[in-house]
Parts: sequence; structure tokens; C-alpha cells
Amino acid sequence: MIEPRDPLIVRDGRPFNNTPGARAYTQSFPPPSVLAGVIRSQTAYASKLQFTRNSDDNRQQGNKLQPIQIYGPLLFKLPNPNKEKDEPEFLCHAPADALLFEPEAKTKAQESDNQQSPPTRPWLCRLVPIQVPERFVCDFNELGLVGLVKADPRKPAKDQPQFWYWEHFLHWLQDPEGLINKTNPQASNPKTIAVGDLGIKGLPIDQRTHVQIDSESQSAEDGRLFQTRGLSFTQTNEQQLAEARRLALYVHADYRDTTGLTIPQPSIAPLGGERRLAHWAKTDQSLPACDQVIVDAIVKANACRVILLTPAMFSEGYRPTWLFQDPQGVQPTLAAIAIKRAQVISGWDLAIHKPKPTRRLAPAGTVLFLKFAEKENSAAIEAWVRNYWMQCISDEEQDRRDGFGLAVFGTWDGEFAEIKGETK
Repeated sequence: MIEPRDPLIVRDGRPFNNTPGARAYTQSFPPPSVLAGVIRSQTAYASKLQFTRNSDDNRQQGNKLQPIQIYGPLLFKLPNPNKEKDEPEFLCHAPADALLFEPEAKTKAQESDNQQSPPTRPWLCRLVPIQVPERFVCDFNELGLVGLVKADPRKPAKDQPQFWYWEHFLHWLQDPEGLINKTNPQASNPKTIAVGDLGIKGLPIDQRTHVQIDSESQSAEDGRLFQTRGLSFTQTNEQQLAEARRLALYVHADYRDTTGLTIPQPSIAPLGGERRLAHWAKTDQSLPACDQVIVDAIVKANACRVILLTPAMFSEGYRPTWLFQDPQGVQPTLAAIAIKRAQVISGWDLAIHKPKPTRRLAPAGTVLFLKFAEKENSAAIEAWVRNYWMQCISDEEQDRRDGFGLAVFGTWDGEFAEIKGETK
């Protein structure tokens, strides 16, 4: 469990130098490579491995650290001691097949009679694979299209939660329609869920202005100002400070394939840019196990959804290949995909002292709709689901070791829905 003491800076690709007025921007969430690098660095320090300017020696040292398997990072809510029954809980990136719409606008009569007007909260809708109508022309015929079954004139909600609490995320995996009913204010006697209860908007951005200090006079140099932006892991309530929520990063590191390495002990260690400090501690918390309800539904439907909890690296961009080539007794096929804009990352190669190539990732929250062959038996499908639950599914082995492509499974009936209403 890693709890940043200071705002965490995870630099994006924009340049940051000693030019007056320079700004250091941060990504919205640290990618797995950041945590993989810092865990291996702390392991190298604990194991007393030396890195020099000799690239061959560095590669040998790096080969000892690369087999460390990383799972995560996942956002984690720590319990608030000021609140009773405040349990710790995982948070996951919002799934790409879920969409929140703004509430319907009130009429003038409703505005004048607030007591009888229905509650105005964004509604949760589901994006599903849809059957292409006749005479439909598209420049993407490789996979099925994913969208709304029925047209909705409302606009997507502005304040959509970037992270969902595991309780609601698990409900979305098991029964999306059931969760939708709980967010519909017009349902009969619903146990409604407000948007703020689904999750959190994201990590707050902490912006700071710094000055450059002259080493001789120990005073600020004129015009030498720069800014940094970091991720704050404390969700504050301005009206009630006791309601503040402490957040942390959960990472599971597996050392079983390594030899001669010393596991670092809990401590205060730097993380991210500017060597900001974070508290490291071992935890008994484990990754959530696969629910039997999900397995049974997948076996019955002979289809499933694969949801990415961390960004994944696929050799063909958005399409995974290793997941379908790995022989596990079943042969799934990709039917459709719900995906957002690609996430771009790079890094620093410690062995050759040069930047790593820039790569495009399928972002966390991506949903893959899979079908199994009709001849597959239920026992093989169940074993396949349990084998890949909370495992990394990126194409390259080292990318999987670095934590890219951590995935879970959800239910899907395997059918392409028909569009309701008139199509032109």
C-alpha cells in the first residue's frame, strides 16, 4: 500500500526545462510502468545492486529485476477513523460501456413546485454491441459497433466519476441492468444511487508555484518562476474536514520468479517526479476474487466482457492477440470493443540511458466483448475465466510483468441488440 505524502507528479510528454514560466504537468493517474520502475528500484537498493554507465552491466542487473511481476496500480480508499463502519475499498476506472446522461430539464411548473418535482440526477445508461441496420455503410467493418440501443436527446453528464467503488463496479460486472435501475429516479420505489456514490471524479490536482534560488546569495532570482502540478491523494470536504477520504495506491508485487533479491521493507521512499515522498507499507489486503455468479453467467451465455483495470499494450493497437493465442482449452473470439482515446506513454531506459520509444495503449476501462465457440464445454470456460481473472493480458511477456493489461470479467448475453426507433 503506497500512500503519497506529497502531491504525486507523473509527468506527461510535454517538455519541462529551466525556461522561466515552465510548467510540469501530470497524468491523471500513474501508469503501471511507474510503479514497476519504483518497486524494482527499491528492490535493487535493498539487494545492493549497482548501476553504472556501462550498459552491459546495467542490462545484467536489470535482467535480475525484470521478472518481478506487478499487478496494479489500483486506487484504494483507506478507512476514515472518524467515521463508523467506513470500510476500505478498491476503486476502478469507469468502464467504457457505461455512460451517464444529464437529467431531463425541469418544466416551468416543476420549477415553481420544487416539492413535487422528481429528483434531478444523471441517469446511467449502457452501451452494448448493436446489430448493424440494412444499407448501413461504415469504414470500420472489422468488429461490431457499440452504442445506445435507443437514441437519447440528453447530453452526457459533465461530472462523470472517473473511478468507481468496487461495490458498484462489481454490480456492473454481474448485472448492469440492475445497477441502471438503481440510478433511475422514475423507477418504482428505487434504492437510488447518486452519482457521487458511484465513485469519485478523479484525483484533485495540486498546483504549486516555485522560484529558483541563487546558490550564492540564497535569494530568489528575478523572473525564474515555474509551476508543478501533482495528484493529491486526499479527497477533502470544505464544510466537514472529518469527512476527508485518504486514498492510496495498491500494488501487488510477485517475486516468485526471481532469485537473490531482497524484498524492500516498509519505509518512506520517493515516487514520481521531483522525488516526492510516499509511505510504503505491507498490507494483508488481496485483490478481489472472482465471483461465482459471474462465472455461472458467462458459462450460461457462452460469452463475456473483459474490462481492463490498467492500460494494456497490444501489438495491433486496440486488438489483443496473446489472449486468443494462449492455449487454455477454449477459443474465444473478439466480437466488439468499447474503447476511448489511446493513452500515450514513454519512459527512460536505465541500461542505455536513453528515452524509451513512445507507445499507444488501450486505456483502463476498455471493454472487450468476447464470444466462445459453441463446442466449448462449461468446465473449460470456467477454468479459463478463473485463470485470467486479475491477470495481465498484454501481448508481450515483459509488458505483462510490468502490470499492463490487468483484467476482470463481466457478464454479456452474447447477442447483438437491435436499434430501437427509426433509422435513416
